[in-house]
Amino acid sequence: MLYAPVLPRLEALLPRWAYLVLASLDSGLLTGIFEIGTTLVAALIWKSLARDSSRAAAIGLGAGGLEAVLVGIAVLFYALALQYDSTTRAEHASAWGGTAFAWLINPVERLSGMIVHTSSRMLALLSVAKGKRSFFWYGFLLLAGGDAVAELFVASGKLEQVSVWWFELSILPFTLASVPIILWCLRHWPSAADDKPAGLPITGETA
Repeated sequence: MLYAPVLPRLEALLPRWAYLVLASLDSGLLTGIFEIGTTLVAALIWKSLARDSSRAAAIGLGAGGLEAVLVGIAVLFYALALQYDSTTRAEHASAWGGTAFAWLINPVERLSGMIVHTSSRMLALLSVAKGKRSFFWYGFLLLAGGDAVAELFVASGKLEQVSVWWFELSILPFTLASVPIILWCLRHWPSAADDKPAGLPITGETA
C-alpha cells in the first residue's frame, strides 16, 4: 500500500475529497490484506485453525486482545508523557477537555475492536471450514470497511473538531453488525463429522 511519505504529497496534488477517499481505502485495504489475508493463509496451511467455532472465536479474540494490549502500552507511555511534558498535557486538555466521559473512550474502542476482529476472523476461517470464498470477502470487507471509515474520520481532521464519541459512533455500525455475525457463525459452523474437506474451492461460488 502507499508509504506514509507519499500520502502528504498526494494530499497536496489531489482534490480534498479524492485524497480522503484514497487515504481511507489505502488504510482499509492494508488492514484487510495483512490481518484477514494472513488469517486465511494460516488456515489454509494449518487446517485445524478452522476446525471448530470455539477455536475460530478464540483466534479472533486473541487478535483483538493483542491489539488492545499494544494500545494499552501506548496509552501508558502517553500518560507518562502527560506527567512530564507540559506541552503534551496542554494539547491533551485541549483535545479532550470537551469530551464527556473521556475515560470510557479507550475501553469502549477496545471492546468494539475485539468484537469486529472476532467476527471478521471467524468469517475468514469459516470460508475455509465450508469451502466458500464469499465468507472470506465478508470478513475482509467488515474489518477493512471499519478501518477505512475510522481513517476517513481522522484524515478529514474531524477528530480535532468534535467530541471523540462521534468517532466511536462512526464505527458503531460495524460493531453492531459483528454481534449477529458471531452468533450466526457459532450456530452454522460445520460439525467435525462433516466429511467435506476443508479448503477453498477452485471455482468461485456464492454463499
